[in-house]
Amino acid sequence: MMPWIRARWLHLLKLAHDVRGYLTGNADFAFVEDALTSWMYPLDLEFTLQRAALYYAPRDEEGLPLRHYLSVGPRYNPTRVAAYALAHFNRYWRTHDETSRAEFFKAAEWFMRAPEGLWTYDYPWLDLEPPWLSAMAQGEGISVLVRAWALSREERFLAQAKRALVPFTRPLADGGVRSTLDDGSPFLEEYPTRDSVHVLNGFLFALIGLVDLNRVAPAEVAAVDLDALLATLERHLDAWDAGFWSLYDLSHQRTGRPNFATVSYHNLHVAQLTYLGHMTERPRLRQVASHWDACAHRLRCRLRAFWGKVQYRLWEPSPK
Repeated sequence: MMPWIRARWLHLLKLAHDVRGYLTGNADFAFVEDALTSWMYPLDLEFTLQRAALYYAPRDEEGLPLRHYLSVGPRYNPTRVAAYALAHFNRYWRTHDETSRAEFFKAAEWFMRAPEGLWTYDYPWLDLEPPWLSAMAQGEGISVLVRAWALSREERFLAQAKRALVPFTRPLADGGVRSTLDDGSPFLEEYPTRDSVHVLNGFLFALIGLVDLNRVAPAEVAAVDLDALLATLERHLDAWDAGFWSLYDLSHQRTGRPNFATVSYHNLHVAQLTYLGHMTERPRLRQVASHWDACAHRLRCRLRAFWGKVQYRLWEPSPK
């Protein structure tokens, strides 16, 4: 099958999965409770390994996943490599499967290749020109490297995770991923575009990486001011809350059109907030997560979110 045809086919499969999720719900990105007392990653990514042809194909000559974009073809996406690593890490932690351990470390070594701990994207996206950085990629890369250190105790992994903190301290104008919301509160951008829309899951992935590293290197994380970022999340969380569902970003503040999360992304928000709420002792985060989790189990909420998503996509087609 030609690559572009395969990419189209995979896009349609994911779209069908999203639609089915609105109708029946799904368990994608379930919260891993054992993450609160171990090094397990807080998101259950086993479903991605069970559907590897959908999530981790094509692959390079080492077997690491690429992503085929209709606009530029196959490219490394740091968040996809990180998801592959963390899925295998959790599988190894649960089952002691040595194959998953080897796959995890193979992916962890990919994050060691960038000498400055900067995992850039080498293709244009929205108004971003390559090479560009993402707070989500930096956060997930840190989460991978901290766990590589936890398994191996090799300090080089921890040193690379510390280097990866630098973009969190720099504003967008200086090549970093740190921006501000309308009231001046600090925020970390998944997509550091000129008019950032403040994507929630990317911010939460970044915070999880910081919380992970803070467990073993709090002095270095202090430079990022994690407490201020968590305060932003607590203070502004209602902005991503439609009352019956979570929003993917804050684009509605400019356009008036809310970008409802898919069911999978909604579940992701729930798991991320649950983990951060427990690990940072912030009940407000857990309360919102509990409310959103209850919404995910109500058909009427899912159908309202589905209709909202359809309306949004009629106005804003998804980039490819």
